[in-house]
Amino acid sequence: MARTIAIELNEALHKLKEQEQEIARLKRELRKYQLMVTRDNYRERFCVNTFKGERVITTSDVRYIVSENKCTYFVLHDGSSFDINMTLTAIAEVLNPRSFMRVNRKYIVPLVQVERFEQDINGKERLILKHGRRTPKIIISRDNKHNVHDWVNGTM
Repeated sequence: MARTIAIELNEALHKLKEQEQEIARLKRELRKYQLMVTRDNYRERFCVNTFKGERVITTSDVRYIVSENKCTYFVLHDGSSFDINMTLTAIAEVLNPRSFMRVNRKYIVPLVQVERFEQDINGKERLILKHGRRTPKIIISRDNKHNVHDWVNGTM
């Protein structure tokens, strides 16, 4: 009896893994179709508060966007960073998905800043940005790995 339960449990786990793989594949397909839909109203600039007033940041100035300690920051090519009063999710929704991608819970990166991928010591994959003053350790989420690769390869 215990053996039949173990066999049934193993079969159920195998079926669950197959379903998770199919869901991941369907998510990649959905993202491809979402990118095919043309949208002309993506934001190309943001107004942020500074000590001296407000500053306009264009998306071409952004090296990456990071969320830390419940705050979201634009990090620019010159290494400066600016707090913005939006969530990472809200920012991702208004940026052009051909140019920017949320690669994990913490980072949104522009395609032009992606240099390469590396395998981390623990088997996870890291996204390496082109050189600059701040080079963060960006781990690609397992669920998003194929999407990130497709986005970089232009197959999305």
